[in-house]
Amino acid sequence: MIVPADDEIRLDLPDGPRVDTAIVHFYSDGLRLTGVLVTPRERVGAMPALIASHGWSGAVNFRVLPLAARLARRGYAVLALDHRGFGRSEGARLRCDPYEQVRDVSNAATYLAGRPEIDGSALGVIGASFGGAIAVAAAAADDRLRACVALVPLADGRRWLRDLHGPDSWPAFLDRIARDEADRVRAGAGERVPLGTLMPLPPSPAADAEAELIAGVYPEGYPLENARLALDFSPEKLVPAIAPRALCLITPGDDTVIPAEHSLALHARAGEPRELHLLPRGGHGGPMGELVDTTAELAGRFLARHLPSKAAS
Repeated sequence: MIVPADDEIRLDLPDGPRVDTAIVHFYSDGLRLTGVLVTPRERVGAMPALIASHGWSGAVNFRVLPLAARLARRGYAVLALDHRGFGRSEGARLRCDPYEQVRDVSNAATYLAGRPEIDGSALGVIGASFGGAIAVAAAAADDRLRACVALVPLADGRRWLRDLHGPDSWPAFLDRIARDEADRVRAGAGERVPLGTLMPLPPSPAADAEAELIAGVYPEGYPLENARLALDFSPEKLVPAIAPRALCLITPGDDTVIPAEHSLALHARAGEPRELHLLPRGGHGGPMGELVDTTAELAGRFLARHLPSKAAS
């Protein structure tokens, strides 16, 4: 089904070549997942395709789709999926198991490869924030993914959460996670919390506005279990397996949510070909927000080398 760009599917594109959007469905571990497939209106043969993974908040629209649309203008099909449990996809509501999400990406690749307009030999993955880490892990696990673009990714979940919570709060947070695990064993369900409980951030107008938006989309709150699942997720241990396929990392130097040192750690452990783009400013949301055109240019040049589109040739 072709749907217009409206308040639900926000592309935020400036004037230029038109793109099409379609709501699509496929199955992952028996769960029906939903995604938005963004494609160029003018096509030349079978298209290379990217799977786009959203972050911990599960906010596909304002975190993923504007970049997906810009890459579609460069000749790529981009499938921005709702991982299991998020958006319209089936699954335990808002539960984020990184390895299950990696399987979602792999199953999305299988789905795309079966579409006649897609070049199944030219598949890649892109993600932002936690989704950037998922992109790295998915590329490491599935060699059909020929190129990986990771924006503001985390390198190690335990280190990331420990630094966010700080040394004074960290022991109490680990105790809370342990109590929640025991409750889930005894009663079958654990605690649900606002996203800010999982990843506390200093107050700011931008952070407060985003928290209000996310609370409106997901008022039920997130399982505290998501923090436990993130503790053992370490993309920096997985990233060497991507080579000799290509990796591109993009992050601002002033990101205080997932500091640039995480991208530096991934870059240091990755094999060639690899590239790292340290933007001077923009914060955590910049590459998907105010700097999305810069991101599209950097990612587009990388993809032109490692996942070329016939439309761009």
